[in-house]
Amino acid sequence: MYKKWSKGIDPSISLIPVEMAGRGSRMREQLYEDIHEAAKDLLRLVREYTCDQYAIFGHSMGSMLAYELIHLIHAEGLPLPMVTFMSGRDAPHCADVDRTTYQLPDEAFIDEVQSLGGTPLELFQDKDLRNLFMPILRADFKLVGTYEHIPKEPLPLKLIILNGIEDTSLRGDVEEWKSHTTQTCDIIHFEGSHFFIHEQEHEVVSLINDRLLRMSDDRRITHK
Repeated sequence: MYKKWSKGIDPSISLIPVEMAGRGSRMREQLYEDIHEAAKDLLRLVREYTCDQYAIFGHSMGSMLAYELIHLIHAEGLPLPMVTFMSGRDAPHCADVDRTTYQLPDEAFIDEVQSLGGTPLELFQDKDLRNLFMPILRADFKLVGTYEHIPKEPLPLKLIILNGIEDTSLRGDVEEWKSHTTQTCDIIHFEGSHFFIHEQEHEVVSLINDRLLRMSDDRRITHK
């Protein structure tokens, strides 16, 4: 999904989509049992790319992963990202009422996935694709449904929260994200539903370019 952004991302920014176990080139690897296992695996991957100036972007379940990941990064004493973009997700301490979706029968589960948008109908109409992706989708919904937030101290990093104003999957107050940082937390709303990042792709990528380039310039000026 994120590879499509490469044509719009500023040339000075390296876009690195992180591939999770059980997908793409890692298809033969075991799917994760919980969010914490996934975050530890992602930490192993991002160690290769961590530098003085980097950012993390997570959408939906990816925001939960990003949250757990930045706390692992901090615990290891690695440099924190200069900004983390959390998209399409309530703050981690807010209750998620849809915790048993992954246990629904196939047709009801498909209806629930379709209600969020962003998943091509062909995925479920083609028998082979359906058999391939259903276990992955159920595993993702299980990660979300079984997630238990453990309270943590807020971190000294900038947060940018992105949400679609018509996203019916959000239950909590988006302002709750502010309790997870000791620095700034900007909240930006976009036209669209849960997958507004597809519907408003140009605007989302433009925001990322603007914020990262501006922060990079500010850091250069500060260190002169």
